[in-house]
Amino acid sequence: MLYIDFGVGMAVGLNGVGFRAWELAAALAEHEEVLVLTPDVPHADILETWAGVPWRVKDEAIPISSQDTYLFGFATPTDSIGRFKKAGATCIFDAIVWPLEYTTYQRVHNSPQRPAAYRELLDEYLVRLRSADGYFVASQVEKQVLTGMLTTCRFELLVEPDRDMSLDDFICLLPVGFSEKNERSQLKTVDQSPAAGPDFVWNGGLWNHYSPVAAVRGLSALLDAGHSASLWFLYPQRGTPTAAYLAVQEAVRADPRLDQYVTFCQGGLSLADRISVMETARAALCLYEPHTLWDLCPPMRLRETVLFRLPVVAPRRGALGDIVESQGFGVTTASLSADDVAAAMLTCLQDEPSATMRQAAAASASAFRYEDLVPEITAWLSRVRTR
Repeated sequence: MLYIDFGVGMAVGLNGVGFRAWELAAALAEHEEVLVLTPDVPHADILETWAGVPWRVKDEAIPISSQDTYLFGFATPTDSIGRFKKAGATCIFDAIVWPLEYTTYQRVHNSPQRPAAYRELLDEYLVRLRSADGYFVASQVEKQVLTGMLTTCRFELLVEPDRDMSLDDFICLLPVGFSEKNERSQLKTVDQSPAAGPDFVWNGGLWNHYSPVAAVRGLSALLDAGHSASLWFLYPQRGTPTAAYLAVQEAVRADPRLDQYVTFCQGGLSLADRISVMETARAALCLYEPHTLWDLCPPMRLRETVLFRLPVVAPRRGALGDIVESQGFGVTTASLSADDVAAAMLTCLQDEPSATMRQAAAASASAFRYEDLVPEITAWLSRVRTR
């Protein structure tokens, strides 16, 4: 049995790595027995979309054997990993987030003892890292960073006499992508034309490692130049308001014109609602200040670009910028200045460039489709299991 447990709540719907968990399960289920473990009962949209994927709310009664494989993520509770490790299961860490992100967490910033708050998160991460028999990474650069971390916290692996120093035997490249079984292909839709959505979507979280305020300032510059466009922030703020969220709200208040153009979807959107928005939007915005984190791994927002053929505006620096530049399915900005962002947004509003970007997204989709990657993934998993 291959258990997939990413430790993220699913009762109110999916975002980020939640999509990765279910879509990997859908693709791998064609080749082996898979069970998704969830901390709560998934939302009805999830159960309809991935109706063929077995799942179970995680509890202590789950039988575990040394023949099982446990695929876990950066949010998986460490005690759950320990149970599978103790039972002799093969443990695989989907290591697409690494500790540098913790430095941006609001709870770390708000703590009177920032080093201690960060260290608590780091200690949990190191348990995940040390517990794994193999690792998935989303980019070659991320593999290099993971290798550097292993030289300090798992160096005993690297000095084994027969170690292949390519490290391909226990690090596998699995890019951010999508499955053929997804909300767009599986959910029942009403047989009518979808309502017009916004011109631009911010389809990610309002976390501090993003710069949503740059999107609003770009929109203001677009209005200054005589162009109008609407922008929706699709995910509500969760938990303690982040500095990024407060900054974007302040930027909207500072320009009274923006009231009619900017929408915060505070209640969140169902998967069915998101389909209509993604199919009618002109482009997505995924902006962030220069940050080593984003040099390593593209954010999960890449999924919607290739799934919905939705052009994306991203900074030229970083893993996402590199992909956008090479694949041609978006526009990159030299900086996050209002004028640079507005220029990129204007390109997405023009019919010919937009059509070219959508065609590029369609042409590159197979490189990100999990079903096309499964033969290589399953072969790698077999090698890890028999080591």
